[in-house]
Amino acid sequence: MNKLNHVKNIQTESYEMGETVYVLPTCTEEEDPESFYYFKQFEKKEGVILEVIEHPRLQYRVKFGPAEAVLYHEELTNGNQRDVPTTGTDHQEGWEGDKVEWYTQKEVADLLGVSKATVYHYGKQKKIIKILDPHRLHKEARYQKAEVDRLVSEKHSLPTGMSPNDVAKKLGLSVQSVYKYIQDGSIKAKAVPYGDERTIYVISETAYEEAAELLKPSESQRPKRFEYYQSSQDIVLFQKFHSSKVPEARVIRNKDNEWGFYLPNIQKWLPFEEGLREYQLKPVYPIHQSTLENKGYIQLEIPKDAVVLYPFLDYLYETWGMENIRLREQDHTILLFIRAGERSLTTKSFNVADILPFLTKGEIYNEEGILILRSSYRKTSLELPIDLLESMTKLAEQEGISMSKWVEQKLSSLLK
Repeated sequence: MNKLNHVKNIQTESYEMGETVYVLPTCTEEEDPESFYYFKQFEKKEGVILEVIEHPRLQYRVKFGPAEAVLYHEELTNGNQRDVPTTGTDHQEGWEGDKVEWYTQKEVADLLGVSKATVYHYGKQKKIIKILDPHRLHKEARYQKAEVDRLVSEKHSLPTGMSPNDVAKKLGLSVQSVYKYIQDGSIKAKAVPYGDERTIYVISETAYEEAAELLKPSESQRPKRFEYYQSSQDIVLFQKFHSSKVPEARVIRNKDNEWGFYLPNIQKWLPFEEGLREYQLKPVYPIHQSTLENKGYIQLEIPKDAVVLYPFLDYLYETWGMENIRLREQDHTILLFIRAGERSLTTKSFNVADILPFLTKGEIYNEEGILILRSSYRKTSLELPIDLLESMTKLAEQEGISMSKWVEQKLSSLLK
């Protein structure tokens, strides 16, 4: 627990009453949400210093039009960054901190193993009690020790393992899907009471490995939408973004299945929200088109280092739309299923001849500026006993594939 007091540094040039100043943000939203929102309220607004407050830290009461705020020395600038005053001694009489034991926001985050943003939300949800500081005498938010210690004790008493959110990231699933699999028993998880009404689930390493093997899609199984589409952000794998600062960025997932951007020019990965905020990245093209009539799929497997990969994907997302594509990222290749149909081919970034070597099923050809995809499948009908059909349906469901695919696999194995 920390107790902070100001010791005036005579070399620090302070502002004077009546001086015009502006707010200088000194932290990010992730580091300190409360201060960040405070900065955003007054940034780019001209303020006038009404009062200089030297204890317990060098601060100023500033008027921004009809509003007033008490701000630290280092949070203000009049165009020239001032020296930051030193802080030091361990004790200052008259603090409520002498009467109530407390942790700083960072200490709470470290104890609970969460971000400072999460600590802020815990305070809003009344899980922990924040100590009021209306005059901002302390730079960092503080929380009463007793409630924090209770949460830490509860956390240590929980079984060790992964949360549904952790499992979702590692398997590339949505959190909702993980909860569904927990409910149907596909993922074994221990239900643990948490708080008065809440239950949390903990998945052991063994249970995770069993689930990963069970839920891992087979090579013959068509990719699921969650494998390449993030609905909450409306983005797809390898989608192209750009901005005035970044000529090209590609949507990818890191080893923890977190969505973000890869910037080829500087060979850097960054989280999705950071790319939007820091680099103002925007999509180059729309990714949605009307769904084509179901006439089967063609299939391609393209190496990740193939020159044609990104131009072809950009064309597919923009012209065919993600609704007509299924994509699976593998170790060294990209598996593509594209709904059969016809769409215009206006791009000059690739030729049909460039992608033919990677075609594994179906047909592709260009006819007078129209790209035509034809599936290698043809519909047929068979009359079979009802009990046989029911047995085949159950077997297909157990393998997680359609009955058509199940019949195809069995016939293929017999004809080999």
